[in-house]
Amino acid sequence: MHAQTTTSGVASSSPAVSIPSSVVQNGFTGSVPSPKLSTEPLSISFLEAIDRGLKQNLGLLLSEDNTLSARGTKWKELSNLLPNVMAKGQENVQQTSLAALGFRLPGLPRVIGPFNYFDIRAFLNQSVFNWSYIKKERAAAQSLKAAEFSYKDARELVVLVTGNAYLEAIAGAARVETAQAQVETAQTLYSRSSD
Repeated sequence: MHAQTTTSGVASSSPAVSIPSSVVQNGFTGSVPSPKLSTEPLSISFLEAIDRGLKQNLGLLLSEDNTLSARGTKWKELSNLLPNVMAKGQENVQQTSLAALGFRLPGLPRVIGPFNYFDIRAFLNQSVFNWSYIKKERAAAQSLKAAEFSYKDARELVVLVTGNAYLEAIAGAARVETAQAQVETAQTLYSRSSD
Protein backbone atom coordinates (compact mmCIF):
# COMPACT_ATOMS: atom_id res chain seq x y z
CA MET A 1 0.00 0.00 0.00
CA HIS A 2 1.38 3.40 -0.95
CA ALA A 3 0.32 6.92 -0.14
CA GLN A 4 1.19 10.07 -1.98
CA THR A 5 2.37 13.03 0.01
CA THR A 6 3.74 16.37 -1.04
CA THR A 7 6.44 18.42 0.61
CA SER A 8 3.83 20.94 1.72
CA GLY A 9 2.00 18.33 3.82
CA VAL A 10 -1.55 16.97 4.01
CA ALA A 11 -4.33 18.34 6.21
CA SER A 12 -7.25 16.22 7.37
CA SER A 13 -10.45 17.16 9.13
CA SER A 14 -11.01 13.85 10.92
CA PRO A 15 -8.20 12.89 13.29
CA ALA A 16 -7.66 9.14 13.61
CA VAL A 17 -5.54 9.43 16.76
CA SER A 18 -5.84 12.31 19.19
CA ILE A 19 -2.45 13.38 20.55
CA PRO A 20 -2.46 15.92 23.38
CA SER A 21 -0.63 19.13 22.53
CA SER A 22 1.35 18.87 25.77
CA VAL A 23 2.96 15.67 24.46
CA VAL A 24 4.06 17.19 21.16
CA GLN A 25 6.89 19.49 22.14
CA ASN A 26 8.33 22.23 19.95
CA GLY A 27 11.26 20.15 18.72
CA PHE A 28 8.97 17.47 17.37
CA THR A 29 7.21 19.85 15.00
CA GLY A 30 10.43 20.56 13.11
CA SER A 31 12.69 18.44 10.99
CA VAL A 32 16.13 18.39 9.48
CA PRO A 33 15.98 19.55 5.85
CA SER A 34 16.25 16.83 3.26
CA PRO A 35 19.18 17.19 0.86
CA LYS A 36 16.91 16.55 -2.13
CA LEU A 37 13.70 18.56 -2.25
CA SER A 38 11.01 17.56 -4.69
CA THR A 39 8.08 19.57 -5.99
CA GLU A 40 6.47 16.38 -7.29
CA PRO A 41 4.31 14.16 -5.07
CA LEU A 42 6.27 11.25 -3.61
CA SER A 43 4.93 7.73 -3.51
CA ILE A 44 6.35 6.12 -0.38
CA SER A 45 5.45 3.05 1.64
CA PHE A 46 4.42 3.07 5.29
CA LEU A 47 7.86 1.85 6.40
CA GLU A 48 9.60 4.49 4.28
CA ALA A 49 7.47 7.18 5.91
CA ILE A 50 8.36 5.90 9.39
CA ASP A 51 12.04 5.69 8.42
CA ARG A 52 12.01 9.28 7.14
CA GLY A 53 10.35 10.43 10.34
CA LEU A 54 12.95 8.69 12.50
CA LYS A 55 15.87 10.07 10.50
CA GLN A 56 14.71 13.65 10.10
CA ASN A 57 12.60 14.58 13.13
CA LEU A 58 14.35 17.32 15.05
CA GLY A 59 12.86 16.39 18.43
CA LEU A 60 14.17 12.84 18.15
CA LEU A 61 17.64 14.04 17.13
CA LEU A 62 17.72 16.46 20.07
CA SER A 63 16.63 13.66 22.41
CA GLU A 64 19.48 11.52 21.10
CA ASP A 65 21.93 14.37 21.78
CA ASN A 66 20.55 14.71 25.33
CA THR A 67 21.21 10.99 25.85
CA LEU A 68 24.81 11.40 24.69
CA SER A 69 25.25 14.40 26.98
CA ALA A 70 23.87 12.44 29.95
CA ARG A 71 26.25 9.58 29.16
CA GLY A 72 29.17 12.04 29.16
CA THR A 73 28.07 13.48 32.49
CA LYS A 74 27.89 9.98 33.97
CA TRP A 75 31.45 9.22 32.83
CA LYS A 76 32.66 12.56 34.22
CA GLU A 77 31.12 11.85 37.62
CA LEU A 78 32.46 8.29 37.57
CA SER A 79 35.96 9.61 36.90
CA ASN A 80 35.89 11.38 40.29
CA LEU A 81 35.62 7.94 41.96
CA LEU A 82 38.46 6.36 39.98
CA PRO A 83 42.16 6.80 40.73
CA ASN A 84 43.78 9.81 39.10
CA VAL A 85 47.23 8.94 37.74
CA MET A 86 49.49 11.70 36.49
CA ALA A 87 53.08 11.64 35.26
CA LYS A 88 55.43 14.56 34.91
CA GLY A 89 58.80 14.67 33.22
CA GLN A 90 61.31 17.50 33.18
CA GLU A 91 64.79 17.99 31.78
CA ASN A 92 67.06 20.69 33.16
CA VAL A 93 70.35 22.11 31.87
CA GLN A 94 72.25 23.96 34.56
CA GLN A 95 75.48 25.85 35.12
CA THR A 96 76.73 26.70 38.60
CA SER A 97 78.91 29.68 39.39
CA LEU A 98 81.42 28.75 42.11
CA ALA A 99 82.38 32.40 42.58
CA ALA A 100 78.76 33.27 43.40
CA LEU A 101 78.77 30.52 46.03
CA GLY A 102 81.91 31.95 47.62
CA PHE A 103 84.50 29.49 46.22
CA ARG A 104 87.46 31.37 44.78
CA LEU A 105 90.20 28.84 44.59
CA PRO A 106 92.97 29.10 42.05
CA GLY A 107 92.90 26.30 39.53
CA LEU A 108 89.14 25.79 39.77
CA PRO A 109 86.97 27.18 37.01
CA ARG A 110 84.58 29.91 38.06
CA VAL A 111 81.62 28.15 36.37
CA ILE A 112 80.85 24.42 36.42
CA GLY A 113 78.69 22.97 33.71
CA PRO A 114 76.59 22.85 31.75
CA PHE A 115 75.19 19.56 33.02
CA ASN A 116 71.81 17.89 32.48
CA TYR A 117 69.54 16.12 34.86
CA PHE A 118 66.12 14.56 34.45
CA ASP A 119 63.26 14.59 36.90
CA ILE A 120 60.48 12.08 36.26
CA ARG A 121 57.66 11.73 38.76
CA ALA A 122 54.38 9.84 38.92
CA PHE A 123 51.45 10.89 41.07
CA LEU A 124 48.47 8.82 42.17
CA ASN A 125 45.48 10.49 43.75
CA GLN A 126 42.62 8.38 45.09
CA SER A 127 39.79 9.37 47.34
CA VAL A 128 39.16 6.46 49.71
CA PHE A 129 35.55 7.42 50.42
CA ASN A 130 33.69 10.50 49.26
CA TRP A 131 29.93 10.28 49.74
CA SER A 132 29.34 13.41 47.67
CA TYR A 133 31.07 11.89 44.62
CA ILE A 134 29.14 8.64 45.09
CA LYS A 135 25.82 10.50 45.19
CA LYS A 136 26.75 12.54 42.12
CA GLU A 137 27.67 9.39 40.17
CA ARG A 138 24.41 7.68 41.17
CA ALA A 139 22.43 10.77 40.16
CA ALA A 140 24.22 10.90 36.81
CA ALA A 141 23.50 7.20 36.23
CA GLN A 142 19.80 7.79 36.93
CA SER A 143 19.82 10.84 34.66
CA LEU A 144 21.28 8.67 31.91
CA LYS A 145 18.51 6.11 32.39
CA ALA A 146 15.91 8.89 32.27
CA ALA A 147 17.45 10.29 29.08
CA GLU A 148 17.43 6.83 27.49
CA PHE A 149 13.75 6.38 28.40
CA SER A 150 12.98 9.86 27.04
CA TYR A 151 14.70 8.90 23.79
CA LYS A 152 12.63 5.71 23.54
CA ASP A 153 9.49 7.72 24.27
CA ALA A 154 10.43 10.28 21.62
CA ARG A 155 11.07 7.51 19.11
CA GLU A 156 7.67 5.96 19.80
CA LEU A 157 6.01 9.37 19.53
CA VAL A 158 7.61 9.99 16.12
CA VAL A 159 6.50 6.55 14.91
CA LEU A 160 2.96 7.20 16.19
CA VAL A 161 2.62 10.66 14.66
CA THR A 162 4.26 9.68 11.36
CA GLY A 163 2.12 6.56 11.05
CA ASN A 164 -0.98 8.59 11.90
CA ALA A 165 -0.15 11.21 9.25
CA TYR A 166 0.47 8.46 6.69
CA LEU A 167 -2.85 6.78 7.43
CA GLU A 168 -4.65 10.14 7.36
CA ALA A 169 -3.15 10.77 3.90
CA ILE A 170 -4.49 7.40 2.71
CA ALA A 171 -7.90 8.12 4.27
CA GLY A 172 -7.95 11.56 2.65
CA ALA A 173 -7.15 10.06 -0.75
CA ALA A 174 -9.93 7.50 -0.25
CA ARG A 175 -12.38 10.29 0.67
CA VAL A 176 -11.43 12.16 -2.51
CA GLU A 177 -11.97 9.01 -4.59
CA THR A 178 -15.33 8.44 -2.86
CA ALA A 179 -16.43 12.01 -3.56
CA GLN A 180 -15.36 11.68 -7.20
CA ALA A 181 -17.29 8.41 -7.53
CA GLN A 182 -20.37 10.05 -5.99
CA VAL A 183 -20.11 12.94 -8.45
CA GLU A 184 -19.78 10.53 -11.37
CA THR A 185 -22.76 8.49 -10.10
CA ALA A 186 -24.83 11.64 -9.69
CA GLN A 187 -23.91 12.81 -13.19
CA THR A 188 -24.79 9.42 -14.64
CA LEU A 189 -28.14 9.37 -12.82
CA TYR A 190 -28.87 12.92 -13.93
CA SER A 191 -28.03 12.19 -17.55
CA ARG A 192 -30.21 9.04 -17.51
CA SER A 193 -33.11 10.83 -15.84
CA SER A 194 -33.00 13.68 -18.34
CA ASP A 195 -33.18 11.25 -21.29
